Amino acid sequence: MKTILQALGILLRPYRQALQIGAVAFLVGLAGGLIYGWYIAPVEWTDAAPVDLRVDYRANYLRLLADAVRAGFLSPEDSVRWLGQRWAPPDAAREIRRLAQQEADLSRRSAMERLADVWEQAFVPPTPARGGGVPSFCLIGLAGLALLGLGAFWLRRRPALMAAPRRPAPATAPAGPSVTPTALERPAPREAYPETWEPPLSQHQVTYKLGDDHFDLSFPIELPNGEFLGEYGVGISETIGVGDPAKVTAFEVWLFDKNDIKTVTKVLASEYAYRDSGLQARLRQKGDLVLATPGAIMEVETRDLRLQARVVEMEYGTGTLPPNSFFARLTLDLAAWRKEEGSSTP
Repeated sequence: MKTILQALGILLRPYRQALQIGAVAFLVGLAGGLIYGWYIAPVEWTDAAPVDLRVDYRANYLRLLADAVRAGFLSPEDSVRWLGQRWAPPDAAREIRRLAQQEADLSRRSAMERLADVWEQAFVPPTPARGGGVPSFCLIGLAGLALLGLGAFWLRRRPALMAAPRRPAPATAPAGPSVTPTALERPAPREAYPETWEPPLSQHQVTYKLGDDHFDLSFPIELPNGEFLGEYGVGISETIGVGDPAKVTAFEVWLFDKNDIKTVTKVLASEYAYRDSGLQARLRQKGDLVLATPGAIMEVETRDLRLQARVVEMEYGTGTLPPNSFFARLTLDLAAWRKEEGSSTP
């Protein structure tokens, strides 16, 4: 079961953003529908017809009509209009005959038989339906869902806009050891790669700072025509110590290949995590271990894709934890290529 769930997660990973938007839209629509249906415009039942009554109440209604005819308050012909809507007189006649056979009072039975005779020949024109068509609020809701769906699709086809660079805040003198959390993304310099290589299909430079406890970025890999090939990203893999902010001692860089149906992960570890046997064993379960040093290059490959992660700059945090055990800042240059046929390494 765990393997199946992991495979399902890998398959759905490229559509994670669209699924999240769809889930939020569904919950918003559900909440809006419940509020509208229960509080703004709740259903109100009025003018129920005899056919809508429970069986025993419907039988009592027919007996009362027979008593009214027997007492002379109502003629059998005029009783037809008392049937209400959606109940054909022949159907009512069959039910009145069944009740008459069970009736012990002979005078009431006779009146009920007279009613049945009249109702079998009666004709009640159909009542036109009121308020036909789809309610306007339903049309508005459907239009809103359609717009949300189009927005999710547009965001999915324009990943570059979702990962637009953000201008860093002006530098200020630090008040303490903590650093303002952020995840900066800047276009990586093309000259960082050999001139013989083709330009990467996707390239981003990301920065982690101490305090960004939700650091988890992902980017799609697409051809110029928009064809989706896979996805890559970086996120927190392991922390040490206690308290806030979290002390990140290792990051994981991953690459998903839609044609390989596989995600390959490598772990970028601090010097302390790289040399600690306990942390080593735990991190190697996630992927190959690479020591984080300035300029270090990590390469991740699948069947059709290649990802290179280069450490642009890094800084360790200080405090009561062991030296070089957690990151205060780390900037990675991430670039992805489609491998040429027959190639395995750059």
